[in-house]
Amino acid sequence: MIDLISAPNLMFFPDLAAQMFRLRHRVFKERLGWDVSSHNGMERDSYDALNPVYLISSDANGSVNGCWRFLPTTGPYMLKDTFPSLLESNAAPCDPAIWETSRFIVDDGSVSKPDLRALSRVTVELFCGLGEFCESHGLSEIVTVHDLRIARLILRVVGYEPKWSSAVHTVGRSKAVAARYDVKPRILEQVRQKFGIGASVIHNWVEDRRQEAA
Repeated sequence: MIDLISAPNLMFFPDLAAQMFRLRHRVFKERLGWDVSSHNGMERDSYDALNPVYLISSDANGSVNGCWRFLPTTGPYMLKDTFPSLLESNAAPCDPAIWETSRFIVDDGSVSKPDLRALSRVTVELFCGLGEFCESHGLSEIVTVHDLRIARLILRVVGYEPKWSSAVHTVGRSKAVAARYDVKPRILEQVRQKFGIGASVIHNWVEDRRQEAA
């Protein structure tokens, strides 16, 4: 099950929110060793205070096993303000049709391998949810900073090829790259067809619609 929830509405989903922030702590603080802010086993940063939108995946028991965070590039965002060196000689995007994705996690017990059979249902549904969000908001691109293994083991298998990618940089104990990806509707359809997903994957769409005009 995937819920799309804007930050102002997280208060109505306290258990989901707490689980997501704990999952982020386990992955980014403990596993990857990134220099992130954590308190009481929950990882949050200044970008969580900027009214992002979250995709939160949970299993049948209500346990959170994956997430995304989305922010428009018209305001502060991670690549521009935390990792500007990863832009190299490129200008930071600032466009209402380009948003940043960050804090991507899939933690469902699956083992990642670079083939179609290895991608879990959670991974594929989160990418479909990403596509649905981008389509509904008229987005053309996303920018992101992600672990190099994400590019090698997931993105190319799903069908996302970067239109630009930085050199590899060390972030914490991991190797990371910055990249820009097209997210036009045809990309979502390609993912759906490749993995046999027909209907929308988003169960709850709880968003402050005023953000759409921002």
